[in-house]
Amino acid sequence: MIPVNIKVLGISGTPIKGGNCDTMVQEALKVAAQVPGVETEFITLADKQIAMCRHCQWCIENRAPCKVKDDAHMIFDKMIESDGLILGSPVWNVSAAPIWPTLISRWRYHQFFTYNFRNKVSGLLTVGFLGMGMERALEDLEVVGRGAGFVVARGWAVASTAAFGQRPMYLEHGVLDDKFGMRRVADVALKVVEITRMIKYATEAGVTMPEEYKRTFRGVHLKEKEKKVFVDGVWRDKEETQQT
Repeated sequence: MIPVNIKVLGISGTPIKGGNCDTMVQEALKVAAQVPGVETEFITLADKQIAMCRHCQWCIENRAPCKVKDDAHMIFDKMIESDGLILGSPVWNVSAAPIWPTLISRWRYHQFFTYNFRNKVSGLLTVGFLGMGMERALEDLEVVGRGAGFVVARGWAVASTAAFGQRPMYLEHGVLDDKFGMRRVADVALKVVEITRMIKYATEAGVTMPEEYKRTFRGVHLKEKEKKVFVDGVWRDKEETQQT
């Protein structure tokens, strides 16, 4: 096997530290770390301070990261440094936990003005109690995964006896006792590792798109800030504005 070293970051989007979502993402990282050359890191959003975007347009006007100082910047930095992502969320009212849209509301600078998340591989995980709303929660995470690059796998598990078709009661060891669910979690981790290694190998070998064909998630080819000017709420080519 060709040695390719990668880093996989797991993010648990839950307000409950040490709960089933944290456990699920950590278990996925344990599986990923069994593959030679894979380094892992875990972040829970449970103890993080993350403000909602105010849509003040400061990041757009200045082509710079959000001016609000909180943990969102550290999380984005960790995501950018990693080669692959495993994103987890509990099911809340048949959707993903609201901390996820709050977090990604703050990454407009990275989406509009950088290639920071270009070809970043993501695997999605969700954990529920009743077994309801899991597909919707995964769809919510899909927005994050596609925004960060692209999604290669999805998995889910249940932290109650609903996993066995019974009236829901908490399992003794929570999500860990859903054996089929944890098998899916492991499969997601391995798929993230597999595709991430392939992309990393190709990148290091120079098998990438020529610069002129690169586009951001928003479909924009980047130009240096010095070649752009902010006019009527839009960044425009400086040459075009000089001609008019």
